[in-house]
Amino acid sequence: MIISFVNFFVFLLNSIFIEKYLHIYQLKDYQAKRYFKFFKYTFWFALLAILLLIIDIIFNNILLNIILTSCVCLVSIIFHINLIKQNKTPINYTPKLKRLYILCVVIIFICCLFKYGGICSTFLLLLLPPFSNFINIYDKIKNKKFITKAQEKLKNSPAKIIAITGSNGKTSVKNILYEMLKEKYKVLVTPKSYNTLLGISKFLNENNLFVDYIILEYGARHIGDIRNLCSTFGADYGIITTVSPQHLESFKSVENIYHAKKELSDFLEHKTCVFNIDNLYTLRMFNEHVGNKLSISTNQSAFVYADDIKIVDYKTNFNLHLNNKSYNVSTNLLGEHNVLNICLAAALALHLKVDKNEILKAISNLTFTPHRLQLIQTNINILDDSYNCSISSAKEALKVLQSLPNKKMVVTPGIIEGGKNEFALNFKLGTMLKDCNFVVVVGEHNKAAILSGLNSVKHNAKIFVEKTLDDAKVHFKLLKKNDNLLLLNDLPDDYN
Repeated sequence: MIISFVNFFVFLLNSIFIEKYLHIYQLKDYQAKRYFKFFKYTFWFALLAILLLIIDIIFNNILLNIILTSCVCLVSIIFHINLIKQNKTPINYTPKLKRLYILCVVIIFICCLFKYGGICSTFLLLLLPPFSNFINIYDKIKNKKFITKAQEKLKNSPAKIIAITGSNGKTSVKNILYEMLKEKYKVLVTPKSYNTLLGISKFLNENNLFVDYIILEYGARHIGDIRNLCSTFGADYGIITTVSPQHLESFKSVENIYHAKKELSDFLEHKTCVFNIDNLYTLRMFNEHVGNKLSISTNQSAFVYADDIKIVDYKTNFNLHLNNKSYNVSTNLLGEHNVLNICLAAALALHLKVDKNEILKAISNLTFTPHRLQLIQTNINILDDSYNCSISSAKEALKVLQSLPNKKMVVTPGIIEGGKNEFALNFKLGTMLKDCNFVVVVGEHNKAAILSGLNSVKHNAKIFVEKTLDDAKVHFKLLKKNDNLLLLNDLPDDYN
């Protein structure tokens, strides 16, 4: 009787929470390792419950029934406490996710027909990756047709492909380059941060490709991803922005990131590629590239370079050197890293015969890419750099913050997906916050590392720790008119 009641209770609980399991799996990019890691602390409870279940089946003892029941209830409660409570990013019911949802419902329904069915369904929902792999057989066939359709459209298109990759700045460079090319050429550019095989295929299939240039971002989480994108969609010109410690959870080392990004340079063996030679890794690529190569810099002479960079009245002023001539320009984009992004785009635009006046006009009219050090001026000055964060991008954002007058507050969850180096990266980030007036650390994930780093150096910052960004907002009242607030990275839904 007890088992039947618990069986029914857990079955109902799991039926309600199927969407939550699926949401976590989606946020983890359908990667089994990352999904299992989310539940790593509750797997021990699951194993204990399974062991008790086996013992109970063998001995059929009342006392064991009660212990098993209590254990499984505890497991279910712990599982569901760990599931997402507040979703900033809503679940996206793709066709794949709908099929997976239906499969889970069927499995749970079948489970409930047996004595321990509801109990077993708790553990079965932890096995979403194997279920997904079963569905992937159908998806791979369907996706192949989808990708092939995009390839066929490209074959019939006169467009040249401009591919952009790098640890940071891909979307910003893409948008800047579009502004520089659009007056002279017909240009198609991917929206937002579409940079995967399926995302790019979707974009190509939905658009008219009879244009002069198509600008694509090539993203990667593993070595071979960019090579695959190049072989699928091609590349006639390339831009490589930077190589920095980003997505170390999957890449493991910066050297691996270097080799992953270099796949674009290797593909463009006899074609033109633009390199940021201020970055040691992309400088190394530049030196190894055997095709036509263009260099950009902010601290040395290059094909296109900038100097005398200053932030004045919330604009960035600098000298831009094109064809051995210097031009004083001003842009709404803030920081030296954005000047580098402008130089990368300007180098390729110049190579593609865009008039220098069109390039200069585009620079003066540039607008912020959302959440990439986007300036929002209200009663205070908000620097929204919440899209992503690496140690190098954090350094640039803090450099901009320190150049501004009045008090300064940083709100950050730190650097995520840092792999085995995550503590060290966030410790270093903590040391970089020493000149801020207020520091608000969001979430538990990197709290210890950030606070250890900050307290290891001399600082006068008032420190606060909050669970969520909404909780952190209470401290915004400490800022007066014209003070500055930097939102440094955003904490994904699947972190606490």
